[in-house]
Amino acid sequence: MRALGAFLLALLAACSREGPEGRIRKAFEGARSAVEAGDAAGAAAVLSPRFAGPEGMDRAGARLLLAGVLGREKVGVTVLSQKVEVQGTRAVQSLQLVLTGRVGGELLPGDRARRGLILRWELRDGTWLVREAQWDY
Repeated sequence: MRALGAFLLALLAACSREGPEGRIRKAFEGARSAVEAGDAAGAAAVLSPRFAGPEGMDRAGARLLLAGVLGREKVGVTVLSQKVEVQGTRAVQSLQLVLTGRVGGELLPGDRARRGLILRWELRDGTWLVREAQWDY
């Protein structure tokens, strides 16, 4: 019993000292969960006010895109691999994802089901936010 108590205390202490990499992974996981729940606002919550996406997309454009897509489709996101590199108040997260569509978890059409994603994060007021996103098609 005493060993179990010590283990739980050590586990809680480790969680409270979560470093930047862990906080970034947690923020991404929250956004991924929001996408799967169809919650566009929750998915966009990790975007920096200075967000820049593909083809000049800004934060407002990303929110509109998420609302449109998530309003029509149920999307699943499976993370195959990810790597986070932190340098001070900046970080880069490289991911390999599989996206699934609405019907019974079927893969989206064609070769678009598997995607690479690079997210550039910035630390703003103690919170990690996505500053830039880039898809690798």
